[in-house]
Amino acid sequence: MPTEPSRAATVPSWDPAEVAVRRTGLSGYPTTMPFHPPQRYPELPGLDVDPDNRLYAEVRQTLIQLGLDRDHVGTQRWNPLRDIVKPGMTVLIKPNTVSHKHWGDGDVFSLITHASVVRPLLDYVCLALEGKGRILLGDSQFLFSRFDEAMQVSQIADLLDWFRGQTSIPVDCLDFRRQRAVATWRGKLWGRCDVNEDPKGYVWVNLGDESHFRDVDHRKLRISVSDPRAMRRHHSPQRHEYLLPQSVLDSDVIIHVPKMKTHRRGAVSLGIKSFIGLPADKDSLPHYTIGAPCEGGDQYINASWRKRLYTWLHDRFLMASFWPVQVVFATLRRCVWATHRVVPFRDTVNEAMWPGNDTLWRTLLDLVRIVCYADRNGRLQKTLQRRQFFLVDGIIAGQGNGPLEPTTLAAGALVAGHDPVAVDAVTASWMGFDPEKIPIIRHGLLDDSLPRPLFTGTTSKLVIYTEDGVSNLSDFQRDWNLRFDPHPNWMGHVERPETA
Repeated sequence: MPTEPSRAATVPSWDPAEVAVRRTGLSGYPTTMPFHPPQRYPELPGLDVDPDNRLYAEVRQTLIQLGLDRDHVGTQRWNPLRDIVKPGMTVLIKPNTVSHKHWGDGDVFSLITHASVVRPLLDYVCLALEGKGRILLGDSQFLFSRFDEAMQVSQIADLLDWFRGQTSIPVDCLDFRRQRAVATWRGKLWGRCDVNEDPKGYVWVNLGDESHFRDVDHRKLRISVSDPRAMRRHHSPQRHEYLLPQSVLDSDVIIHVPKMKTHRRGAVSLGIKSFIGLPADKDSLPHYTIGAPCEGGDQYINASWRKRLYTWLHDRFLMASFWPVQVVFATLRRCVWATHRVVPFRDTVNEAMWPGNDTLWRTLLDLVRIVCYADRNGRLQKTLQRRQFFLVDGIIAGQGNGPLEPTTLAAGALVAGHDPVAVDAVTASWMGFDPEKIPIIRHGLLDDSLPRPLFTGTTSKLVIYTEDGVSNLSDFQRDWNLRFDPHPNWMGHVERPETA
């Protein structure tokens, strides 16, 4: 019987502060399934070719640029994921498939990952597994999204169907959510239906005092689509827990393929934000804290009795189980909000879609800590329990009103690295933003006060590999700028000086 690969990542053979960025010159994705490489490569001699698919070559070159298995580049022995993926491991590929549609009228690929970016990763994972192990692809989408449709729209479903015929390695695809929203006969009153696709089940992981919510009033934590009583069940003194699919905890390696885009609550949606697509229970993921900052919250900027009343009514709407009562609270809630047409609010912010959001970064960094350090049983260990790798898809990117209604930007960008904080600091800089002004990145860079750190050091440690050579962050920021438009509520708060 083969020996099970070690779960602890111990000391990696790479520098987590290393990041590769690549300007591909591409303004779109290949159109011919299954997105074969443009030529035969010595490490993958048996593959068919598609001379028009330049993207495959650009992904491959990004991996080379990062220095993966540099001693064997250009030979039959080159195995870029050699130090990350070992034979017998379970590898989870996590794309961003947040929604099955663009929630405005834009290009859906400004918010989700395209299958052609996933294809070379599948090939190189198979190469590293040497026929032994398992590949899993999955995501925990926005509650109102349709997983199967997103898999079709992204072309990932068709890619996986084809790929299963090319390998003996099991390749599975799972919706990680336990529930999703469904429309009901009551119009805008949404219901829930069970998903529960993970055959292995689900595990609650409690961070306790290691949570970034340890000093926060848990009674004020909210996510706008959930009964606040559910949030209080999972966030209380000494209890800050999140539900993970067992298949995620069973994985040895997670390869994230996030989209390069802006975000209304977090400024950017990149590597760190990818982790919110892993937990199975959305009701335990705080997105904001009710009230204004002067009231101990971040939901809106200025104190407002009308917004407090609106929030109270919204809570009662979510807590009500009898639909006529829901209708009453929903109607009253709409009426209170409509008063701004007569007497405007002092600010238009609600649900913490602004730079003062002091909640979402805590949720995200909690999830990163769990995914890095929790073992198969959901118990936190002292050593890293699974390896991470990131390839950011910025060929078609999203700017402005992200993450669900961004404006399309043909950035032609790819970014690769091993550490989500490092990847995000470099990618956000390339987007034209100051990573120190983005809470999820700033706090990630400072996250060395707990026994299980996510990143140790400062931005001065970052090593950036470009087509032009090796750079530090300061020089990179001087020479590289895609000039993304931030979300309107973040305008003027997050840009680098030369971008603003």
